Amino acid sequence: MAKQTNKMYLFQANATGVAGQFVQPFNDVLPIQAASALPVGGGFGSSRIGEFRYKDILSFDSAYTEVKGAEIADGVFETVALSVVENFKLLDVVQCDRIVGRLTGNHPVPGENSIVPSGSVFEGLRIGDRFFDKLDVAPDYFTTPQHSSWSGLLAAIENDRERTLLAPLSLPAPNGDPVSLLVSERRNLLGFCVAVSAQQSFTVPNFGTVHLGEFFCEPTSRRLIMLRAELDGAVQGQVVVGDPIVDGQPFP
Repeated sequence: MAKQTNKMYLFQANATGVAGQFVQPFNDVLPIQAASALPVGGGFGSSRIGEFRYKDILSFDSAYTEVKGAEIADGVFETVALSVVENFKLLDVVQCDRIVGRLTGNHPVPGENSIVPSGSVFEGLRIGDRFFDKLDVAPDYFTTPQHSSWSGLLAAIENDRERTLLAPLSLPAPNGDPVSLLVSERRNLLGFCVAVSAQQSFTVPNFGTVHLGEFFCEPTSRRLIMLRAELDGAVQGQVVVGDPIVDGQPFP
């Protein structure tokens, strides 16, 4: 663990390429493909899977992940989690040439962990009859210094104008109900859709619902789920593609 005069820094980062579980027409789990985890002391880790096919349900040409953590300046700690999946296909309904999920955390100690999803993107994405040549997943709002920390997000929610900007990006509850961003109902977990120029989800008949760019924010961490498919057709279950997580805290 990285050490200072009276503190040590606990690095944390994980990244997965593709994973899933199914309940119909069979009960099965698709083991995580290309998983990387960062040791508490930082360093570097990576994993790569070549051409892969799971039954006739999904396939990809390659998936790889990287995690790294280092003290980049005196008392400043950087943590990165990256997930890349190439030529992904799901039941001939979802296809993407390249899915890149990336989180970068910068933590000056003392100070707050600021984490941004810069560099995350879909290239050549098709969902049913919808096509996106390039779909960025990192709006400027979430990459500015004043909004990349937890206190910055809370300050934005307390501001009427900024809360109005954030409300359409707020992820709904599983039943579709909106999740309030009111200060009086503040939680330690906030969820946003950060897929620029796209709606939060796409429902395809006899297939299911595809969610893009789900960005979950906690006081010291961020999690980005690039693509999550809830399948409710002939094949039922859930598939997740591109899932990096970044955290990190000093102790004590």
